[in-house]
Amino acid sequence: MKRWTGIALTGILLVFASSGRVMWAQAKTASAPMKKYVTEQASFVLYAPEGWKTSEGVQGQFRTVIASDPTGLSVVALFHGVNPAGSDLFALAGHFVNGIRNQYPDLKLPNVMASRDRKNLVFDGVYTDAQRRKKEFRCWMTGTDRSFLYSSIEAPEGQLASSKQLLLTILSNIRIMKGAYQAGTEATNVPLKPCRLHDGSAAFQIPRDWSFQSLGTGSLIARDPSGLSSFIVGKVDVLTPQANVNIPGAIVSPYLAPHRAMQFLAGRLGLATGMEFLQVIPRQDLNQQLSQGYTAGSATAEEFLYTFLAQGRRCKEYSFGMSLGSRLNINWTFWHITVGAPAEQFDAYAPTFASMVQSYKIDDQFAMRYVAQGMARLRQMQQQTAQMVARNRQEISQMMQSAYDERQRSMDYIDYQRSNTIRGHSDWVSNMEGGTVYHSDRWGTKNTTTGEYYEGQAYNYFNFTGKNPKYNEQMTPIDSRALYEAYIKGK
Repeated sequence: MKRWTGIALTGILLVFASSGRVMWAQAKTASAPMKKYVTEQASFVLYAPEGWKTSEGVQGQFRTVIASDPTGLSVVALFHGVNPAGSDLFALAGHFVNGIRNQYPDLKLPNVMASRDRKNLVFDGVYTDAQRRKKEFRCWMTGTDRSFLYSSIEAPEGQLASSKQLLLTILSNIRIMKGAYQAGTEATNVPLKPCRLHDGSAAFQIPRDWSFQSLGTGSLIARDPSGLSSFIVGKVDVLTPQANVNIPGAIVSPYLAPHRAMQFLAGRLGLATGMEFLQVIPRQDLNQQLSQGYTAGSATAEEFLYTFLAQGRRCKEYSFGMSLGSRLNINWTFWHITVGAPAEQFDAYAPTFASMVQSYKIDDQFAMRYVAQGMARLRQMQQQTAQMVARNRQEISQMMQSAYDERQRSMDYIDYQRSNTIRGHSDWVSNMEGGTVYHSDRWGTKNTTTGEYYEGQAYNYFNFTGKNPKYNEQMTPIDSRALYEAYIKGK
């Protein structure tokens, strides 16, 4: 087991909130007589002291059971079912922790321990409840494939150790009845087929009975036979009021954060109304990377979960979006990858949606052609814009050319960063080896000059920290446009 202190457990692809209220209790001694309890829906059988209360519930594709003493000060909880974050146990733990922290902001995790294969997780928590009483708990989580088991015991601070024997006895004797939870093959094992856009710009996977339509470079919309569930990768170019141009059909708006951009564009294009955001997760970690490479203007990345009305029906979607500005603030671009379904079906589709989003990849060869073709497209846009300007044509032409030239110089680096993020790759520069580049992927790290390959967990993309495998040196990550152009683009 490896231990971290104060580890940050944050969200991922598919977002949901934990059941919210946690009840706490002062436990009796472990020698108290035990009584058999069967929950309301007969999904669980457990043994607890006389007078304890039990309840069960359903959240998405998992069931919950909670047992508390008569005073409501001691609790045992167990959740079991399909992980809505796919096989990522840490992402699921982050959602549970965030669900508690939303109610109790002073929540602290003094101890977090995880197995090396990331399939088992244990953490302790301390917080202050609504009555300003300090509480403590311990939680165990385990996951296999897409299934998970969450167990916890809780008590007032300072009393968990003395209550542990009774609480663990109750927890260890909870039995999940046969048929209490069935994942359903449609929700968890939908067969996917590989697809590629007609221009070769991207590859992805969708269910076998779905169809898709290309929307341009790297963009697509895929739908199920009913047309109600969808997978979309899209890009919208927006002019700002500062551009002072009037092009028929052009979308004009000030720079917006991704979730607000989605709300504005969906309404502007007549695709959705009544949009309500369930959760918005700013991705400051990506904002910094985008800002380092996209030097022309603002860069914002977010994940967001929301509902809306479309064709008279309440729908639910998850999006990862990026808003990319320009140096002169005359235009910006909104890029997003989105999955959605009718609200009552979204949770059942969550595991399939996760697989679809993770399957999306940009083709390397097309990216090279795209950069070469980009200048011609930008010149055409410049010419069209120049014909419509209402003020000094020469001034506007120079301004637009400057903005587009800067954007072109940044475009290939942005594509490089986005491709590395999607694929799970990173690159490092060794100064001791005269600028040799080491490339990390999901399986290991390779010296791109000699071809030497270092395989194993310590050298994969997730764990490799840049320490040179051959020399006592901390290598430099290629995380800026200057380093990219010096060591990657020119090779």
